[in-house]
Amino acid sequence: MEDLEKYKDAFLSEAKEHVEAMNNFLLKLEKSPDELELVSDMFREAHTLKSMAATMNYDKTAQLCHAIEDVLDAIRNKKIEIEKCVDILFQSFDHLESSLKEISRGEEELDTRMLVERLKNLTEFTGDEPQVASRESPITDESAAVEKITSIEVKVERLDLLMNLAEELLITNMRLDRIKETLQNAELSAAVDNLGRLIADVQYNVMQARMVPMGFVFNRFPRMVRDLAKLQKKEVSLQIQGGDIELDRSVVDEIGESLVHLLRNAVDHGIETPEERNKSDKPPQGTIKLTATRTKNFAVIEVFDDGAGLDIEEIKESALKRGILSPEATKEEVIDSVFSGVSTTKEVTEISGRGFGLNIVKEKIESLGGSIQVESEIGKGTKFVIKIPLTLAIIKTLFVEVCGRTYAIPLANIERLVSVSKEDIKGMLNYEAIVLNEENIPITRLNVLFGPVRSKSLGVTTGPSVRTSDGVGTPSLAFDRQQIVIVRKEEEKLGLAVDALMTTQEIVLKPLNRLIRENRYFAGFTIIGSGEVVLILDIGNLILSKRVQPQRTQNATAEIGEESR
Repeated sequence: MEDLEKYKDAFLSEAKEHVEAMNNFLLKLEKSPDELELVSDMFREAHTLKSMAATMNYDKTAQLCHAIEDVLDAIRNKKIEIEKCVDILFQSFDHLESSLKEISRGEEELDTRMLVERLKNLTEFTGDEPQVASRESPITDESAAVEKITSIEVKVERLDLLMNLAEELLITNMRLDRIKETLQNAELSAAVDNLGRLIADVQYNVMQARMVPMGFVFNRFPRMVRDLAKLQKKEVSLQIQGGDIELDRSVVDEIGESLVHLLRNAVDHGIETPEERNKSDKPPQGTIKLTATRTKNFAVIEVFDDGAGLDIEEIKESALKRGILSPEATKEEVIDSVFSGVSTTKEVTEISGRGFGLNIVKEKIESLGGSIQVESEIGKGTKFVIKIPLTLAIIKTLFVEVCGRTYAIPLANIERLVSVSKEDIKGMLNYEAIVLNEENIPITRLNVLFGPVRSKSLGVTTGPSVRTSDGVGTPSLAFDRQQIVIVRKEEEKLGLAVDALMTTQEIVLKPLNRLIRENRYFAGFTIIGSGEVVLILDIGNLILSKRVQPQRTQNATAEIGEESR
């Protein structure tokens, strides 16, 4: 058994794929019982898994797979009706999945005797012994027996290590860039520039290796939706598109839980019962669409259901009672209040109803640098639209100086850079604003928000100049001019007043520690070539605040700096 232990990870990975495939084939077969090719597809998966388990000495798993084979063979030979076997087969697949999880934890595989007995009863009920499955003929073509290895499986921990090493190379390259500028040596400059290109290639390929298709998450949902619909006595068809859209593994891991919340809500609150849909002249079967598309550096994920839609008046009444909205709230504000814990459900079910699910979803999406919106029409359905970055590891930013300290603003959120006369900044009732193209844009003075620097030991101080990504500086503007970075999140805009604009740079995004994370103005931090700490602004929360209050921000860099040492 010790000799087989080294193959355990490969077995678990492949076994999981076989169980997932059987689940998907059975879901399709349940909808199209006449497509007996699906039975053969399932049989092949079960047979392969049985052989693998037997080789690894997981006898209980092998016995359950053999019993599944017998049932599938009886179905294929039309000795058993498919409808009688669906539930027990799904239970068997669930049991296999649970057993694989136990094995991955180093525990014993689960006992399968009860399920094996139930499966045997199905085949014995026919009065005939199931036929012995034919075995594949041995390979006679020697060239077919030897194939080139085109792909291998790599542990996630190893990919994470490679990403960390790529990040360290990037930071080291930043330091070399600073040394290059100081020494002004042609040979050194050429070597550093070439190293930079090589590191960029390494970084790109490591990031590509970490990309996984959304289908990795999407494939879990047909079975979940099917079971939830059955529990609710509803008829639901889940349509999936865009499973080939790739995201960084860390993003895919994080987004899965949010999609579970949205799909559960769609089944529980969105889709009506067949009786209710008939009264509304709708087909008895409801439809949920889960789609993914890609736009530049973002993935857009939509969850749509053709159910009852959101009752705006009922939501508004509930929000008013909780003091979340004012009586003058717009329709958009009412719909957005569903993310604040507002629930109109009169009964808490096993699936949902407490009103916290969407609040959790919004917080999770925004913590990943994304956004979520909801559109709904009464009687026609509801659509949630999630926009999320493809990767969280490395982003492009603009460095700005505020009170002698450097901050980073994600380029994806920057709409334009402007320089305005201080007389053009107008005082409103609760905030200041500037007018650009006949549009009032609120501004936030970061020097007021973050306060003066007590110590510059952790900051990056520069002269009063504007520097572009090529490092070429321009003379500082007159002192009566104010540098403003116009940032945008969805349709909302905000002007960030800064002391100076600096360079654009790719940075390694690092998560904040728990204490600093409570300050919502920062999305993370990075360490630049000099070893100094730079905070990355959270544009979404800055825009939401509109009129921000300077609290608990002055010492954030110092606290992070201490932790990073």
